[in-house]
Amino acid sequence: MFQNYKSYLLLILFAAVEVACSRVDEKVAVQGWNILSEDKADMERLLEKAPEYGVNHLQISHQIVHDLRQVKKEKEQKMVNDITLRAHEKGIDEVYVWDHALYKLNYYPSKFRRKKDGKIDLDNPAFWEWFKADYRSMIDRVPDIDGIVLTFIETGARIEEQYSKKWKTKEEKLAALVDIVADVVINEYKKKLIVRTFIYEREELKTVLGSLKRIKNEKVSVMCKEVPHDFFITHPTSWWIKDIKQDVIIEFDCTHEFSGQSVVATIVPEVHMKRWKKYRELPNVKGFCIRTSRYGNTLILDRPSGVNLFALHQLVMEKSVSTDQVVKRFISEQYGVEAVPFLKKPFQRASDIIQSVYYTLGINSTYHSRLDFHYRSVYTRHVSGRWMDRPNVYVGHDVNRDLHYWTDIVNHLAPIEHKQLSGANKQELKEVFEHGWLDNKDLMNVKYLNYIIKEKKYAVKQSVLALKEIEQAKPYIENIDRYEDLYQTFYRTMLSAKLFKCAAEIYYSNRILSNMDKAEEHDVVRGILNKALVDLEKISGQYETYSVEYPVGQYDWKKDLDVAKKYVRQIAE
Repeated sequence: MFQNYKSYLLLILFAAVEVACSRVDEKVAVQGWNILSEDKADMERLLEKAPEYGVNHLQISHQIVHDLRQVKKEKEQKMVNDITLRAHEKGIDEVYVWDHALYKLNYYPSKFRRKKDGKIDLDNPAFWEWFKADYRSMIDRVPDIDGIVLTFIETGARIEEQYSKKWKTKEEKLAALVDIVADVVINEYKKKLIVRTFIYEREELKTVLGSLKRIKNEKVSVMCKEVPHDFFITHPTSWWIKDIKQDVIIEFDCTHEFSGQSVVATIVPEVHMKRWKKYRELPNVKGFCIRTSRYGNTLILDRPSGVNLFALHQLVMEKSVSTDQVVKRFISEQYGVEAVPFLKKPFQRASDIIQSVYYTLGINSTYHSRLDFHYRSVYTRHVSGRWMDRPNVYVGHDVNRDLHYWTDIVNHLAPIEHKQLSGANKQELKEVFEHGWLDNKDLMNVKYLNYIIKEKKYAVKQSVLALKEIEQAKPYIENIDRYEDLYQTFYRTMLSAKLFKCAAEIYYSNRILSNMDKAEEHDVVRGILNKALVDLEKISGQYETYSVEYPVGQYDWKKDLDVAKKYVRQIAE
């Protein structure tokens, strides 16, 4: 054991020398964190740890302030001012508050809205005088902030839908809004303005890029998500960022809103590293800002998924660092050098486990991480193939085959009501229907059920192995609290793997039985369903008796069981 310990001490020493001698990525001007939660303990921990990571940029959003108008309330105003003061004391140069404009229509005085259609008259100078005065009154309440992060799309009263003869196109209206806000924030208050943007479908890209090109204030910068639309592990990078004329920072979600929110072992540093290595080569990209939680007490610092955040900062310190090196360093810092040989493997397993639990054959099977095999967006809005010229994915996890997102995966897994050319599908899946990739009938069959079962069995097997490896590391981890959090994180991951497997077998088996016309396969599918119902009873007991406190934010992990039981009730009905 002594020889092992000594060798790993040398490993860490060599790593330290390697970092000291390697080239720091000086191009990264912004190393930012985003604090979403008002949990006081997490907030204090974040501010304490920030200097260690070289954080020089902090964004305040979501549960604290999502719209700047919220600082008109005493509680939110005080929180922003307190965080700003503490951040500056900790050496964080820039503190930003989020905003969305325009707000809902009823926020604005009725005298500025047209009687004919209720739309704001954007050509009325008095409206913009009122708008600017209102903006000044809000900034005056938080005078020490250094800037605003403005989401100017997907807002309450969409400016592109308001009335104007002066600005005829969506691009002109959006750009005008940004320049008017910039006139107050940048020109008057000498603060900074970052516009935050993303798209729902490809056709919106022209509008977004067109509006950014029309912004006149040259001091405005842009923040874009690490992937198109929303944060999915399977999404490609946003190819259009290179075409933005402004300086850009990349918004990373290291907590993973749709992949377990770090309540389970959402450990995927290789995903973020691969994306950042691509973005950092673009001359207009100046840095990144990382989401550090997903509401409640889900801060990832000092937790297993903190390796996602750790990895990005390591790439700033050492441009050529590998994922393997990052994982070893993180384990050494969090759990001790002697734990590295035991924890390296479960950390490596975690990504495939998450992608075979919270994803099914390459599509995310959740509603913001909550189990949901029937959610429309699983088969439409959230499909990664929407952003690929060649919409194929290689599915490993014992399935081991290349599948087309639409003709193979969605066409077979989606219920018939989600494959219709109606509602949001008309806009979001326009290209899919033009290519004729979806059939107007339920194609779920035994072949695809077996693919799903293979993948979910793989997740269970890998999660069980990972948990055993965690247990072997226990004697080598001095910090008992850290070990307990690590163990429980992987234990919850194992339970999730088992529950998602049962739920998938129940949901998709029942779909097949509802449409089955081959009698010889009926008994096979009925057998799979019956076994899944028995297995669910067993896993239900483990969920119901689980008494360890776990992080809760937008995703309440235990409530996945309620969804699985709902599928059982639907069979009975």
